Amino acid sequence: MEQRTSGRLPVELTRFIGRQRELDALRRVAGESRLLTLTGAGGSGKSRLALQLVQTLTDAPDVAWVELAPLSDEALLPAAVLRALGAPAEGGAATADTIAGVIRDQPLLLVLDNCEHVVDACANLVHALLQRCESLRVLATSREALGVTGERAWLVPPLDLPDPAASVAALAQSDAVQLFIDRARDVVPDFALTTSNASDVGAICTRLDGIPLAVELAAARVRHMTPRQIHERLDDAFALLTSSARTAMPRHRTLRAAIEWSHDLLPEAGRVVLRRLSVFRGGFTLDMVEDVAAGEGIDRSDVLDLVTRLADRSMLFVRERDGEARYHMLETMRQYASQKLDDAGEAERVRARLADAVSALVAEVEPSLTTTARRAAFARLEPELDNIREVLPWTREHTPEQHVRLVGSLWWFWFSSRHWVEAHDWLTGALALPAAQARTVERGKLLFAAGALGALRAHSDAARPLLEEAAAIAAETGDDRLAAYANNYIAMTWGASLSPRAVEYAERAEAWFRAHDDPYGLRLALLLGGMGLHGAGRAEEACARMEEAVRIARRFGQDRELAVALQTYSTVLIGIGRVDEVAPLLRESLYALQRDPSFLFVARAIDYVAYSLAEQDPRTAARLLGIATAMRRHIGANRFAHDEVRMQRLIDVLRDRLGDAYDPAFDEGLAVPPGGAIDQVLGKADGSGYEGIRADLAEAGESASPQASAGARPEGNTHASPETGTARQFGSGADLSVRMLGAFEVVVDGKPVEGWTYGKPRELLALLLLDPAGLTRTEVGQALWPDAAPGQVRNSFHVTLHHLRKALGRADRVVLAGERYRIAPDVTVAFDAATFERLARRALASTEPSQATIEVMRDALALYQGAFLAGESAGAWRDEVQDRLRRLRCDLGVRLAGALESAGSAEEALREYERVIADEPVHEPAHRGLMRTLAATGQRAHALRAFERLQHVLEALELTPEPETLELLGRIRSAAVLDA
Repeated sequence: MEQRTSGRLPVELTRFIGRQRELDALRRVAGESRLLTLTGAGGSGKSRLALQLVQTLTDAPDVAWVELAPLSDEALLPAAVLRALGAPAEGGAATADTIAGVIRDQPLLLVLDNCEHVVDACANLVHALLQRCESLRVLATSREALGVTGERAWLVPPLDLPDPAASVAALAQSDAVQLFIDRARDVVPDFALTTSNASDVGAICTRLDGIPLAVELAAARVRHMTPRQIHERLDDAFALLTSSARTAMPRHRTLRAAIEWSHDLLPEAGRVVLRRLSVFRGGFTLDMVEDVAAGEGIDRSDVLDLVTRLADRSMLFVRERDGEARYHMLETMRQYASQKLDDAGEAERVRARLADAVSALVAEVEPSLTTTARRAAFARLEPELDNIREVLPWTREHTPEQHVRLVGSLWWFWFSSRHWVEAHDWLTGALALPAAQARTVERGKLLFAAGALGALRAHSDAARPLLEEAAAIAAETGDDRLAAYANNYIAMTWGASLSPRAVEYAERAEAWFRAHDDPYGLRLALLLGGMGLHGAGRAEEACARMEEAVRIARRFGQDRELAVALQTYSTVLIGIGRVDEVAPLLRESLYALQRDPSFLFVARAIDYVAYSLAEQDPRTAARLLGIATAMRRHIGANRFAHDEVRMQRLIDVLRDRLGDAYDPAFDEGLAVPPGGAIDQVLGKADGSGYEGIRADLAEAGESASPQASAGARPEGNTHASPETGTARQFGSGADLSVRMLGAFEVVVDGKPVEGWTYGKPRELLALLLLDPAGLTRTEVGQALWPDAAPGQVRNSFHVTLHHLRKALGRADRVVLAGERYRIAPDVTVAFDAATFERLARRALASTEPSQATIEVMRDALALYQGAFLAGESAGAWRDEVQDRLRRLRCDLGVRLAGALESAGSAEEALREYERVIADEPVHEPAHRGLMRTLAATGQRAHALRAFERLQHVLEALELTPEPETLELLGRIRSAAVLDA
């Protein structure tokens, strides 16, 4: 075979940009696998990265590059490979054998570029060649993995994206920005990144998800447009991003063509689901996708598998967060799919389903946002913010009644977020709708939300009438909970200025919260009543209420609520002159807010720290005031009136001490990004005393953190299984009862689970039950999808986990602990296989079986109704479990039969020996027991026939009886007295 060199590689006409981390990683991977496939979306740079990799491999053998994009018929694939090898097929005939004959045993790197439209043919050919040619290595590029055993699939990521807040110099370090600059200079040689265009260039690269083709096409527009104009037109990326280069590959001349190439390779069902998924913004979890994508020709049970296939073909990307998968569509792909949705006439119907799904999620989560589950509930909604923002304007226009309900239900979510200005806009807009004018619960919730937000932002006079109307509507409609919360926030509008009028409203709310055991509302009622009492000069009563509020907050166990209580108590203590008691409370408050921040209360805490530093470090105090002011501006809030009086006095003092230096120090703080403000207080040691505060704070946190006072959950799993009782009684009272010995059955909360979509969720449940300590996703993947690429494993795992969690009724019954997925420790589980194994090993460990041990053996064997997962479709991992449990069942059966034989229960012993032999025909101890018992009961002829049966089985396997068996046979034949 003639020498093949890099001269046969494609010639690069433009400079390769970035990707150094990827190349370093790929060089390592390339040395570990004979088949490496670079996967990724159209235009992600797979081919360029493959070419660069080949050129930088120091140990690369001869290289043959096969460009498959022009190939229109998969039958022509072998001939195309032969041509790249310099050996055209004779008469057009080409097979894997022909190619293998050309390659022989010579080292070769075969590059198959753009396999996606002939992926099955590529997989078959590569599999055959790798078997025949030991020195062959294959590098492929494709929008999906080939699926060949031993393949390493490597997803090509987008280019590094810029930090939007970075300086021009830092922005220029982004690979995506560097690519934009380089390609822009191809058309405008003096193009440069400047302070005037940097933010737009960064935004362009971010909007285009760092996809190289899209960035290159955008950069080419610099010939006729400014970066600002390009940025403004990206909502219609396909009209903007085209290329007139005649030599470009047809499907790379426009972004639309690159995406259309992938779209047209999908089956029809995949195209339908893809376009329906375009209504999601910011990604989606599997919980909502069935509701949105199913229907009108797409069966609900097929949706999740179609999503997995889209991800396998690089049309969706998966990102994990706290063990849950979130699927994302590149913005350019989303725009394309959205146009397809409009063309199909489905847009409004699918958007209506998205609105219903989001509304249902918000309604489900809302009650938890004022409980100890607040943070977990917020964590479920916060990733859906872009989808919420997509749904809100649509419902306002199309389903205003739904819009009113949704906006009102979002209040506690907005409160826990930083988006108070946005919340105000939605609430004000919803209240103006005709659908919100009737005096209904929905209007009451809107009024309460708008009023509560106003109270927190210190807009008391505007908030009070809204809250008063909300309270009146709540009374009319019988919503006592809403009335109590409305009264709480009316109290806040008065308590902000220390008005004694806060007391009457707080006490009304307090009575309901005490009666209905609502610690969240009770804590706040006590704090607000205390503010009113403080304003009335009743200091002792005020402090008593504050102390109770702090105690309740500690029991409640949430950091933010504790921080608010500590802050508010500090305000009263300062006001009555007990200043020495304040420092530890404020420090603990800061410690809590660092774990669970809220812009309003972080800003308030920073104000208080500034107040404490005024004497020793006035410049730092001024800077901190700037930081706090920036945070309040972000959420559109003012200081509470009583705080404003105190802080204005502080500002006057600082201005007097610093003179002209005050404004620069304040402005320096004003420029600090609000998200990092708490770290500015706790995270620096710059001579201002912060280090000492942090040390004291840590000490306070150790002794008084809510976690320390709440009590620790005992270690270990609380899975429970019965130790005695019949198989019929098995699982009684358990949250989760599972049978896998024989027939498969799962009972959750007393109800059988039906409608399993396919076998993998059942397999996953079995794996998790067999190992209560849990399994990593990689370990699950090795068991369930041993030949799949890592990306495919990730997709398949999360779809399977989603199905399992749905079957178990609650997502939190399978949890992520560290890197291991496991059944939640607080779920009581009865699992027949685990109970059988535990009881069997206990009985076998007994040296002289008693009657109690015999009962344990009977109970264990009653659970063994058949082989583990018999009749189920499962992977090779099941074989080891089946063999282990079957051997255990046989050993236990022989032990039980022997005990029965000794106890004189010969008939039952004979039945047990027969059962063991039926399960394991070559189990000689069982055969010997059967022969011995038959002979001992006068059935010597039957005992001899039992031996003949064993002998036939052994002869078929070319085995001979064990010496103990032959000895027993001789004794039976001689009619010797047998030892029982």
